[in-house]
Amino acid sequence: MLRAHRERQKKLLPLFSPELRATRMAFAKGIWDLFLVFTLVFWISICFLYGAGYDTMRHIKDSTFIFRNFDDSQTANNLSSMIIAGFENPNAPLLKVYTDSEKYDSVAAIKDAVWKGNAWGAVIVNDGFGKQLEQALSEGADYDPTSAVTLVTEESRHYFKVIMVNKAAQTVLTALEGPFSQQMFQRMVTADGANATRVIDQANANALITPFSYAVDNVAPYHFDMSMYILSVTLSLCMVVGSFIPSNMWKSIEEPFYKQVRITHVIALRAFINIIWAAFICIQATGIVFAFHGPLWSPSTRDFFAMFAIFLLNTLSFTFFIDCMQNWVHPRFLLGGYFTTLFVNIAAAVFGPELNNHFFRILYAVPFNNSGLMLRTLLTNGSYNKLNFAITINVLWSLVWWLGSTFLIARKARRVYEGKMLMANVPPPAAPQPAVALEKDAAHSPTNSSALSEYLSSATASSGTTPSPSETDISARMRSARARKSNDTTSDIEIEDM
Repeated sequence: MLRAHRERQKKLLPLFSPELRATRMAFAKGIWDLFLVFTLVFWISICFLYGAGYDTMRHIKDSTFIFRNFDDSQTANNLSSMIIAGFENPNAPLLKVYTDSEKYDSVAAIKDAVWKGNAWGAVIVNDGFGKQLEQALSEGADYDPTSAVTLVTEESRHYFKVIMVNKAAQTVLTALEGPFSQQMFQRMVTADGANATRVIDQANANALITPFSYAVDNVAPYHFDMSMYILSVTLSLCMVVGSFIPSNMWKSIEEPFYKQVRITHVIALRAFINIIWAAFICIQATGIVFAFHGPLWSPSTRDFFAMFAIFLLNTLSFTFFIDCMQNWVHPRFLLGGYFTTLFVNIAAAVFGPELNNHFFRILYAVPFNNSGLMLRTLLTNGSYNKLNFAITINVLWSLVWWLGSTFLIARKARRVYEGKMLMANVPPPAAPQPAVALEKDAAHSPTNSSALSEYLSSATASSGTTPSPSETDISARMRSARARKSNDTTSDIEIEDM
């Protein structure tokens, strides 16, 4: 056996033999193409990912907060002026001041506006704040500083952006506590000739040190301990396992189907496999989410099927996109398309389009962003309800890529059947050039002009009238002429008439 193996190896060529030069050049060209493509893919993907999350504080003014003062006292008006001035800081959200009693005329109306997503939050100076503070400073009455201002927030928008905006608003309000305390103390000291000792003795110490603070009212909490991990990890898991695996499995068995099965049946079979596999993966992903939902969320059966539908729609939009690539792109470049698609969607999941540079707001059209938007609406019991927009975008992606994959599958099946395309989505190689030995044989063929002219010249050299020879005789005489020419004979050919 070992001897047979050695004999076989002797018949093979070494890697750097001259006969394999063309093969080595083709291999080197393929490696160079991969190097260029994946260098480009890597830089585009990483730049897009980092760019989507770069310095979002520059656009924080795109987030708006509602401001209403429901107290008409001078103390409340002074605090309102300080709050409005504080939010003029470039690192603070945009504060929209409403004084019209017909719009946002109650705390409930403001909370409802924030819950619906009409604003990122709200700052409310509560009714009775000034009177309570005056009594606490002059009479020592009980006082709760957090009853002065209510900061209304929500968490139905992108997780990281909500944290950033709410933190900026809280920073502004916290920074105003010290200056407002000094202002109130100076006011009490200068009022009616009172001195500092008297003010300190008669005032509620808590009100004197902290005349105002704020309470946070989150109208749309997530109700889920692992919300950010759902958005990024679970969606990515469904995309990779639910989309890539059936496509790669189909790639390994598709050739007999393309060559022997009707095109409509191939399209239907592939769509059926994609949908069944995506549903199988997404129902398991939903089960995993429910198994680790934590103590803050009490999901129902309706929530289970709603989350399953979100995962399934997100997965199908990628499945049919990958089908398009597999029937159009050369296999060596498929991974580049997968890589770029995954990074763009991770950027949408991790950073989101809100408060980004205007270019990166194209992430509003990315499936991950809209799937995350639907998940957050589900987890916040309907807050920031943009389901119509999000479902429409993801359905359109799935429909467009399914139609594209249908066309590309039919095109590939037709071209493979006609012999114009290989399964690797490339044209078949050109037919090899005839070998030198074959060319010499072709030169001696019966149709060669020199052999025919020699035959005719020899025929005319014969004297007398030559009857028309039969086809067999002509062929025999031409073979004789070729044989004599190959032997380099220079004698005249004499053809006898039958």
